[in-house]
Amino acid sequence: MKMTLIVFCALASTVLLRRRSAALRHWVLAAGLACAAVSPLVAVVVPTWPLPFGTPAAFVSYDRDSAAAMPASASSQSRAANASAAPASSISAAPRPDVAVGLMARIWIAGAAVTLAILFVGVLRLTWLAIHAERVTKGRWVDLVGELSAANGLRRPVVLLRSRHPSLLVTWGFVRPRIILPAVADEWSDERARVVMSHELAHIRRGDWAVQMSAELLRAFYWFDPLMWVACRRLRLESEHACDDEVMNSGVEGTDYATHLVELARSLNERRHAWLPAPAMARPSSLERRVRAMLKNGLDRGPITAGKRAAVFCLLFALTAAIAAAQSGYASFTGRVTDEQGRTVSGVGVGLANEARQSRYEVKTNDDGRFEFVGLPAGDYTIEVRGIGFQLIKDALTIAGKDAQRNFTMMLGRLQETITIRSTGTDTSTGPQDTPTVVAEVPMPPARECTPSATGGKIVPPKKIRDVRPYYPSALRGTVTVGTVQLEARIGVDGYVSDVRLVGDAQPDLAQSAIAAVREWRYTQTLLNCTPVEVVMVVTVNFNPPQKTAYSSYSTRP
Repeated sequence: MKMTLIVFCALASTVLLRRRSAALRHWVLAAGLACAAVSPLVAVVVPTWPLPFGTPAAFVSYDRDSAAAMPASASSQSRAANASAAPASSISAAPRPDVAVGLMARIWIAGAAVTLAILFVGVLRLTWLAIHAERVTKGRWVDLVGELSAANGLRRPVVLLRSRHPSLLVTWGFVRPRIILPAVADEWSDERARVVMSHELAHIRRGDWAVQMSAELLRAFYWFDPLMWVACRRLRLESEHACDDEVMNSGVEGTDYATHLVELARSLNERRHAWLPAPAMARPSSLERRVRAMLKNGLDRGPITAGKRAAVFCLLFALTAAIAAAQSGYASFTGRVTDEQGRTVSGVGVGLANEARQSRYEVKTNDDGRFEFVGLPAGDYTIEVRGIGFQLIKDALTIAGKDAQRNFTMMLGRLQETITIRSTGTDTSTGPQDTPTVVAEVPMPPARECTPSATGGKIVPPKKIRDVRPYYPSALRGTVTVGTVQLEARIGVDGYVSDVRLVGDAQPDLAQSAIAAVREWRYTQTLLNCTPVEVVMVVTVNFNPPQKTAYSSYSTRP
């Protein structure tokens, strides 16, 4: 959009300068296209300034209490499966579908490839014509080139070639320019030869071929922008007008020049080569306009000075910097979410909260793990990244007028399990002994099928196959000692519990009972993207006062 605006300003300037010289208009267009090409780099360097308009993102509320830990039991596992199958109600906005983005990218690539291929074929054609042309090293044409080059201060050596084609007259090249003359060039009068060579050497002195090729390359990458096509066509036309002006400034009358141009067009366009990426003196598409300009008296035909060139370029560059620095007051925030194996995760809720504005936004990652917020006003935001089976990620973000980008890696969530043990009070004749008691034990189930996929975040949570109840220590029976023991353990890739450690303080006998029981637990494998992984488990054991009937109860909290 900004590049289009710069090109539009350059085109509009040429309309305002229609009474000035063609050389000035050509330079305005060339400088405008150059500034448009470097505008993305300028936008990175210059400081931004906000504009007082734009479209903010819509308010979207979301549930702060969504689960972020891994389900801890079979019942929790089924709940997690249902939750992952249906999208959360809190997620009401999503990024652009990958299908549409991919289709647009393929269309752009196809258009750029076709445009570049046409340009490349044209250059190859010119090279082929130059190879098969006869080089002119002496005679009238060589003397004329030397005379005109000296008169116009052209120091670069010019290669003259004579083609066997009867209607080919083109000039191309920058460091070592070449002029390809048609086979009938030797039949031209001295006056026509001087007019033709003056025009072609004006192209070389001005560097028109390099400017036009650069513009064509820029158009190839921005082929979808109609203003680029208009600007390139206008650039070519103004270069022809500027060369015509130089020929007429050398003393050729407008009527004589127009006569030569029309007769040349009549004889040279029997087999047109308009697709060649090189200046052609008698191009039919611009002939009528050029003849009118030649016959019109009072036009400004002066060349552009170095001072004017610098002034025009500085003005356009300042305009480019201002356009590149302008922001709508709103910015975008994009990024990508992966799991700890580096694979993208889809369906993850990414939330932004701005407390100052009392606004919240949330989107879901797409199939490529990407997310996008658009139209964010400036301010400080809190980021929350939530995914079923993964740990909650919290971060901070400051939007200050520029687009932001950040990637997140989600770590596997923790199992959480809570157990309640009640003592038997003063009755010492019943109750558990000082050894853990097996509550449930089932055979190892067959390995679950897991189908690998291109995306990540596929979690198969563990299932407990051996459950052992902590005992109430006999040394404490009758004392009605109560307390809470919190443990952190690790379930290995084989499903066995290891590295059980006490978190915080607890009564030693109660802690020993809890640790002994948890060490005996066993689970099925935890799978992340079909790969067995370790998972951390947090266990809370509550030793509560007695009731009339002694029992142990178990509960899980996802």
